[in-house]
Amino acid sequence: MTDDDEQARLGAFSARLQSDDVHVVSRALESYQTAEAHTRFGGDNPYWPLAGEVLFAARDLLGMPPSPGDEDIPEGRTHSSALTVMMHLAEAEDADLIADALEGAPTAGVREAALRAARSALMEGEEPNPRLLAMISAMVLDETLDVSDRQDALSALDDLDSPEVEALIVRVSESSDLELQVSAASCLATPLRLRVHRDRVRRLVESWPQEAGLAAEWVREAVAGFHSTYWEDARLDDPALRNAHDELRFPLSDEACLRAFATLLRSDDPVAVGIALDHYQSSDGLRRVLEDKEVAKPYLPEVLDRAREVLRRPMSPAEPSALNMIGAHHAEPGDADLVLDVLRRTDSDAVRDQAIWMAYGVLDASEVKDGRLVDALAGLIFEPSAGFSLVKETAVRILARGLGAAADDVLLRALREGEPHVQSHAAHWLVETGGLERHRAVLEEVAESWEDGPPRHAWGEDPVDMIFGTPHSVHWEGHRLADPDLYRAHRRLRAPGVDESYHRALRTLLDSGDPAAVGIALDHWWSPDGAVDRGGEKAREPERALVLDRVREVLRQPPSPPELSRRYGPGANHLTALSVLRVVAPDEPFLLAEVVEGATRDLIRDQALDAVDTIFKKAEEAHPRLVEALGNVACDGTVPMRDRIRALELLDESPGFNSVKALVRATRCPEVEVQAAAAWGLMWEDIIEDHRPMLKALDASWPAADVPYEITRVRDLLNAADGPAD
Repeated sequence: MTDDDEQARLGAFSARLQSDDVHVVSRALESYQTAEAHTRFGGDNPYWPLAGEVLFAARDLLGMPPSPGDEDIPEGRTHSSALTVMMHLAEAEDADLIADALEGAPTAGVREAALRAARSALMEGEEPNPRLLAMISAMVLDETLDVSDRQDALSALDDLDSPEVEALIVRVSESSDLELQVSAASCLATPLRLRVHRDRVRRLVESWPQEAGLAAEWVREAVAGFHSTYWEDARLDDPALRNAHDELRFPLSDEACLRAFATLLRSDDPVAVGIALDHYQSSDGLRRVLEDKEVAKPYLPEVLDRAREVLRRPMSPAEPSALNMIGAHHAEPGDADLVLDVLRRTDSDAVRDQAIWMAYGVLDASEVKDGRLVDALAGLIFEPSAGFSLVKETAVRILARGLGAAADDVLLRALREGEPHVQSHAAHWLVETGGLERHRAVLEEVAESWEDGPPRHAWGEDPVDMIFGTPHSVHWEGHRLADPDLYRAHRRLRAPGVDESYHRALRTLLDSGDPAAVGIALDHWWSPDGAVDRGGEKAREPERALVLDRVREVLRQPPSPPELSRRYGPGANHLTALSVLRVVAPDEPFLLAEVVEGATRDLIRDQALDAVDTIFKKAEEAHPRLVEALGNVACDGTVPMRDRIRALELLDESPGFNSVKALVRATRCPEVEVQAAAAWGLMWEDIIEDHRPMLKALDASWPAADVPYEITRVRDLLNAADGPAD
């Protein structure tokens, strides 16, 4: 988007915010909120430059009475949209305005939005607004309100660091209602509040039933605290170390926390050292319980020195914690010998995995890569084992990421000699690091050897797709064409770009007579990920006529055998042809009409009728050939009644007046259901008078009682048009 386009878009949005129509303003605020919600997936709110205008517009709406509701607009929509954006933009000065909205909230939805906005406004001030605080506190304690409303009110106050709020939470924790108890305990189970209220929260947890919900489980975990990463089952024998561990998990102050941490880190007990390293490394450890996270930073050099000291000791129990602490982030070139020593002396997969990540840090930090380290990681890949392990997967990944193209020799050897799962991962990372251009022939040879698919999908991706390209197809995924020429043609379709070789491959498959090969070609033609993705809409044109001929042929054929399509089973050929039909139908009414009339399966007719429906909804006048086909289906006694009625419904709803002749024809069918459905299509105001005598005669021929609904509705409308009887 150009700068001019950006300014134009923001200008149009600003105009909506300044509209005199409150509903236009409300919808603009909702657009802002939608854009803001999407930022959680990455990116910025495109309307953020106008955040100030958005806030002023929200304030203006809150200064007015909430909008009344009607059939299309919910009651209080203006206040709801204003309060929702205030959840992100409210300032301390908005507290009284939000309090007014909360006090006069006409619906539960507006009240909920007001509480979310209140949370932001209360947090923005140096001191919480007394009126808003008192109002929400009263809601928390109001036993006439639903528990969910009281929970919402409590949530609005949870982030406030206020003795008054903390006392309120404690009071609610004494409620006899379990849901309120759990909500209050959740508020008290934060690291800083647990310094004061851990015993209270523990008593509450012990009183709850086992199945008290997810929030209760979170509180239980908070009360248990973070033990360590690797030492859950270990016991500290020294009482002083046990006390230090407990104080590290639940400190009464930052100073006490750091003192306990240093006690464990500097002890001679490897378990205590490991626990200290785990607490420093983990986001659930030291920094989570500290009020001032920065006070832990000065300990980093000592922590790393201690970790390296652990690794210098042969077979120290604290090795996993030390390796995890240094990891890839803190490793230095000089750590190569430490990593090599660990890899030589351990047979633990957990230790090896952490050592590999430390090796990655060493390689990444080194301008000249240590060949000994590369050889050690390669040795892990080719080490005989009972099966594929995380260690081998990590070693392949780290060599590829740490060395790039320099890892090709190892990865190519893995392709040739490695276990099947190793081959999959080696192929994945070769492609990821650009190796497809360097070693295409080798990679394709390996991919072709996996006749039943790769033994493993590395990181959720099929290495065959990475090598040959996507899509394989839509309806024939996993099927391998046995004929070598067809197989080569299929591979060309999967490769990037469109040139004469692409079109030649497409025609080869389309002319093959092989149902799977034809289906694969049709999938590549219609799918947006196929020809269009490679060459745009124009890539479809050279084979368009041939594709339409194949669609006609396929839809006259019996369903393809189930073994040709792993996912779709029998009839994948018809599904493929119908997918093409949906793409071309707007421009090919004669083909669509042929399919409607000549369908050999209910599935084919259903989807063809759906395509007609889509076209009619976008057209100003129904195409005569489609009308003719629908009329023929409606009058065909060999077609299931359900489809005949559907054809008449489409004629009834068709744009323009082309369908009248077909509807009149259908009224002469012998089945009363068809007669009635056709008659209903002639009941439109501009048509009925021309056909009233015929409709009345039909009515007289129908049974007087126990008739289907289709007859009843025609009679009701005819009688209403005739007026009351004399």
